[in-house]
Amino acid sequence: MDCVLLINSIKKRCNMRNKNDNASGSELHIFQDKSLDFCAIISLKKYERGPALGGCRFLSYPSLEAAIKDAERLAHAMSYKAAMSDLPHDGGKAVIIRSQRSIDHTSILKRFAECVGSLKGRYITTIDSGTTQADMSIIKNHTSYVTGILEEDDPSVSTALGVFTGIQAAVKLLNGRDNLAGLHVAIQGAGSVGYLLADSLHQAGARLTVCDIDPVRAERCKNEFNATIVDPAAIYAVPCDIFAPCALGQIINPLTLMQFNTKIIAGAANDQLATCELAYELAKRGILYVPDYLINAGGLIQLALQRQNKNRTVITERVVQIGERILHLAAAAKQQQMTLFAMTEKMAERALANCS
Repeated sequence: MDCVLLINSIKKRCNMRNKNDNASGSELHIFQDKSLDFCAIISLKKYERGPALGGCRFLSYPSLEAAIKDAERLAHAMSYKAAMSDLPHDGGKAVIIRSQRSIDHTSILKRFAECVGSLKGRYITTIDSGTTQADMSIIKNHTSYVTGILEEDDPSVSTALGVFTGIQAAVKLLNGRDNLAGLHVAIQGAGSVGYLLADSLHQAGARLTVCDIDPVRAERCKNEFNATIVDPAAIYAVPCDIFAPCALGQIINPLTLMQFNTKIIAGAANDQLATCELAYELAKRGILYVPDYLINAGGLIQLALQRQNKNRTVITERVVQIGERILHLAAAAKQQQMTLFAMTEKMAERALANCS
């Protein structure tokens, strides 16, 4: 295999924020195997907290540069996510660029497992967009640095639970309410996490509007939760109390900013902001934005604690603390006349600086 290490242990500027990445060593690994039309990127942000733990995406990208940018931004966010949840892990993310050719899926995953193994434990992979537990089982046959294999290991349940408790906290902050009955939630993406979140919201008495690029997923939410279906392009402008992005990232951008007709944005998608300045633009419009790496950390918490052999009760207790953490940070933000986003960034950076 032709393995090319492009960048190793150097400080790089974060594409998302107008500040330097203070990781003690940022690693960007690019692996290629032309015989398989295989290309994978693994980005690690090293703060000496522990091995980097993060998912592997298996998606099509318009270019290698786009795939690298995705991996780097997501790895950076994973650093913040681990720090805010007090987990002994650095930030990491992997991307396998889906080939346009018809190739053997198992061979691709085997090759990726070899790439993960070559990092000798500095990165532990798991499921993400485009990969499944079955994929992780194949990877497990070729490297031990993988988690999220068994059905009970599926982090989607904990991610959805964390987002649900985070939404409850956001509603309490904004409206002083302890329940969601009658509130209207627009959910962008009805995949594994979006569906589970819709279930919890429905049980809590919320009214739902959903969209998904897969009409079968959207129809499932309509049938089971009486959700209204809208076209994916129309979801941003839906008048609602809460907008919950649960698909891919950078959905808060200059094109969507003025479309939002909501008071709260809180969801499971990673890398929601195209630029950090947009968080302040949301605040100017009176929209409470709950940072993605704060509210969607449930899955990472579960996987990290499972590696410590913690039981489900302990994991659930830690995931539910996401809501409490949001309330605590919001109180501190109010005292210092800051937005929740700014306070969360400040605390994440402080936690990481103490490790470097």
